Amino acid sequence: MGRWYHGCFWSVVILNNFRQLLIRTQARLERADLWFGHGYESAHDEAVALVLAAADLPHTTGAEILEQEVPVAACEQLEHFMDRRIHQREPVAYIIGHAALGPLSFITDSRALVPRSPLMATIQSGFYPWWQGEGPQSIVDVCCGGGSLGLLAAWALPESQVTLLDIDARALSLARENLALHKLTNVQIKEGDLLEPILGSENTDIILANPPYVDALDMASLPDEYHHEPQLALAAGVDGLDLVHRLMAQATSVLSPNGLLFLEVGNSWEALEAAYPCSAFTWLELESGGHGVCVLSRDEISHAIHTKHNGLEKV
Repeated sequence: MGRWYHGCFWSVVILNNFRQLLIRTQARLERADLWFGHGYESAHDEAVALVLAAADLPHTTGAEILEQEVPVAACEQLEHFMDRRIHQREPVAYIIGHAALGPLSFITDSRALVPRSPLMATIQSGFYPWWQGEGPQSIVDVCCGGGSLGLLAAWALPESQVTLLDIDARALSLARENLALHKLTNVQIKEGDLLEPILGSENTDIILANPPYVDALDMASLPDEYHHEPQLALAAGVDGLDLVHRLMAQATSVLSPNGLLFLEVGNSWEALEAAYPCSAFTWLELESGGHGVCVLSRDEISHAIHTKHNGLEKV
């Protein structure tokens, strides 16, 4: 003798279990024609995240809960979440308020992009094989948003000093919350346009750069989910390189002699190669997936800029 209550089947004695709720939630997500591009690869993964968050359970919770009864309060919360996901097309990370990048979880909301950069794998490798020997002393995360890349680097390489840079004060307020969350002591935060706050320092060993790089064509066809993210962090002109050219020029006065720029440009990688035809870009193969990430030394950046400005043709 049961009835539907806010999407959960329950009776006076028995509320349906988590296994049934997960199956039903996944089916609803699959029917909704959603886009899975913000840290979750499928309706199943999103269903797990939403159900656990609605029940106020850790995201590391396993199969041990599947046969447990679901509290009515969790069902009510889940219905609220599902409305935001299905009807408003919000990314799950914004709905539940956190997202994982590698081993760390970050506070996540619309002040910054959802953490998902493939640069994560480069950080976790200690920048090997590109950076060898003693660990980098100075790391800069430019266009840091909520700070996930830089904070992951600070956590993974505690002997390094990490600087988070962004022009958006709202994004930096989120970065400060994430810094406080992880209690890291080797991080400073500065507000400014690209690398301007540290120009001329010439002591940065590693620059992590995930700038806006979505070109006009891709911006016009982005799924609805991406429009919940700050457009300042996505749009980058006709070819997606509006900020990249300035960033590369600034990097030459910031990097140490052996310093490296790890630059993510996504689908704009072809435009980058076309813009610097004399340069051979090294594109990384990333274990965690993703594409459009290259590594450049200070000398390679200088060469690319010099040959471009002098109109030299590729031999």
